[in-house]
Amino acid sequence: MVHDESVFLPIWLGYYTQFFGCDDIYVFDHDTTDGSTDGAEYHRLPVSHAGVDHAWMVDTIAAMQHELLERYDMVLVTDVDEIVAPDPDWGTLGDYLDQFDEPFVTTQGWDLVHMRDREPPLDWTRPILDQRRYWFRNWAYYKPILATEPCTWFPGFHARRDGGWNPDERLFLLHLHRMDFDYCMRRHRTRHGMRWNEEDFESGMAAHNRIVDEAELERWFYTETEVPNVPVKIEEMPAKWKRVILLPGG
Repeated sequence: MVHDESVFLPIWLGYYTQFFGCDDIYVFDHDTTDGSTDGAEYHRLPVSHAGVDHAWMVDTIAAMQHELLERYDMVLVTDVDEIVAPDPDWGTLGDYLDQFDEPFVTTQGWDLVHMRDREPPLDWTRPILDQRRYWFRNWAYYKPILATEPCTWFPGFHARRDGGWNPDERLFLLHLHRMDFDYCMRRHRTRHGMRWNEEDFESGMAAHNRIVDEAELERWFYTETEVPNVPVKIEEMPAKWKRVILLPGG
């Protein structure tokens, strides 16, 4: 589900169209106004809702996952800043899907992170992973999102409502939210200015998306995961991940 994603949507489409035909890609367009979904070759599904509401989002997408499984063997559900890929030494996402036959699987989550003291801002004409060397494990993105059975999730898709957990250490989710500090700030300012569902706001659901003070964003960016009391532990990303092609566009 996207809303004004002129940066992330082309990256997402460029990656997933390597493994899925456009006729097998479904994107909910939530009141986009920036033109990023114009001329869509995939299935563009217009939806309208009053602002940010994670319960509505998970219910809407889960209903579509159930419907799609009536005619597909499996369905992969991701956010627009999430890239699911197996260990490059093992193969590609296409290779993984060709052999997948379990009810569902849980990815292992890693956040790509822009180290501003060592790396310049992204050059939007070059492949993303050629410009970034660092990541950290993020348990919030151990997500049960590839399945051959209908699923129900808690908001955010971080966990199944039945508590199911089936991690595969071969399958990674690369979270791109922190791939560029300046762009992250711009995106947060947009989210901060949107109307948020009262329950989401009061519970602090996805509250990091509303951080717009630069000092506070830098503190969160380099020290906090979405899991309470689990800090960021930055590591160098193995060079083999540069084989995963993430191209900017738009």
